[in-house]
Amino acid sequence: MKRDPPGSKAPSAHLEGLGSSLMHTVRVWQVAPLHTRWTAMLPVRAGREEEARRLVAEALARNPDMGGGPPRNAIGLFEPGSGRRGPRFNLSDSAPLPPASLYLEFMPAGADMVYAQYALAQRILESAAPLIEDARWYAILTQCEDILDCWELTAGRLRYERHLTEEEQARELLQQLEPSLRGRLD
Repeated sequence: MKRDPPGSKAPSAHLEGLGSSLMHTVRVWQVAPLHTRWTAMLPVRAGREEEARRLVAEALARNPDMGGGPPRNAIGLFEPGSGRRGPRFNLSDSAPLPPASLYLEFMPAGADMVYAQYALAQRILESAAPLIEDARWYAILTQCEDILDCWELTAGRLRYERHLTEEEQARELLQQLEPSLRGRLD
């Protein structure tokens, strides 16, 4: 496998080469509209909740995991006050969740080693982008090399940029790209 130079960028059209599920450790840091660790909380626009629920449910049903159920690590639905565990916030950030009655949650299973339905998450977010408020987050996928993906939802469109790095270099690159995360990449 040919390696790109540290910090090199890959094309941003699709997450090619990931297949439908790969074994990776996935770490996520959201920086806007709030700061979270392990997952990104993406507020659904008011009045678009039912459309978002339907879109996510249908996509997950069409792509079951190895056990036949919905994929555990792609996109989840989070409703505040629903009794399900909440996101893990950076303690130094005191901003509350932006007001929304529904959030799409990117990689809801957290950072444990799972079959990451990463390409499925991208397809769902591309379809749901017009339903979601603006947001920005980063994900590091670790296996034999570190991959840093920069994700952004702006004006109803999903954009991402992939950076391939040598092993253990993605965190350093992330701190260069996003100075607000310096000292927070535990």
